[in-house]
Amino acid sequence: MARRKDDDSKGDPRAPKPPRPQGSRERDMGVVRRRPDDPRKRLPSELEAFARGDDDALWRRERSRGRVNDPRPVAATLVPGVANRDARIVCDARIKRLRSAIDAGDEYVLAEELADAVRLGVWRGHKIVDFDVFAEAVLGLGIDRARALAQQGAAALDVPCEIADEQTVALWMRAESGLLEHAPESRVSLRGGRLVLEVPFARAAEALSGVGRRAAPLAKPQGGPDVVVDRPKGVPPLSRLIERDRPRDDE
Repeated sequence: MARRKDDDSKGDPRAPKPPRPQGSRERDMGVVRRRPDDPRKRLPSELEAFARGDDDALWRRERSRGRVNDPRPVAATLVPGVANRDARIVCDARIKRLRSAIDAGDEYVLAEELADAVRLGVWRGHKIVDFDVFAEAVLGLGIDRARALAQQGAAALDVPCEIADEQTVALWMRAESGLLEHAPESRVSLRGGRLVLEVPFARAAEALSGVGRRAAPLAKPQGGPDVVVDRPKGVPPLSRLIERDRPRDDE
C-alpha cells in the first residue's frame, strides 16, 4: 500500500525531532541523582542491633504493663493468669452474693456487687459471652437495669465500670479463690487501691495460706527489668544457628 506524502519522515532515523515545548526538560534515564537531604531509610532498631551481634535483639520486647505471662492457649483460658478452677470458684461465689442482694431488694449492695462483677469480668468463669448475657440469663435482671446499677455502683466506688487490667484481675481472683477454698463466706474487695480481705478469724490461717500460695507466682522483684526476651524455650541464639549452618571449606 502506498504511503501518503506526509508520512515520508516516519521511521527515518535521520528525520529531525520535533521541537520540545518551551520550559520542558529532558530527563536522562541513565542517571539517578539522589538529593543530599534525602536520607536513606534506616533498618528497624532490632535488626541493627542484631547486625551488631546482639543475638536476642529479635526476641527482645518491652514488658507489657498490666498484662500477665500466661503460657496457656487462649482457647483453654477462662481468665488470664487465673486457674480455671479458681475462676469458677469466684464466679460461683459472686453469683450467690448477687442473687442474695436481688432477693433482699438491696439495690445499694447490688449496685456495688455488679460493679465488682464488671471489674472482674466474673462471667468468664462460666464461659459466658458478656455482662449482658450474664445479667439476663444468670441473674434474671433486665439488661438496661443491670447496666444502670453497675454504673451506679462504679460511680459510688469511684472506679471505671469496665474490666480491670489482667494483673489486677488475676491477683484479685487468686486472693478470693484462696479464701473461698477454706471459708465459703469469705470475700475480697478492691477499695481505694487497697485489697480488702474478709475472712472468719477461725479459718484465717488456712485461708491466708491459700492466698499466699496463689499470689506468689505473681510476685516479681522490685525494680525488675522493663524489657524481656521472648526467645522460645529450647531455641538457641541465632548466631549459633548461623554458625551451625555456615558452609565449611572441607565439605
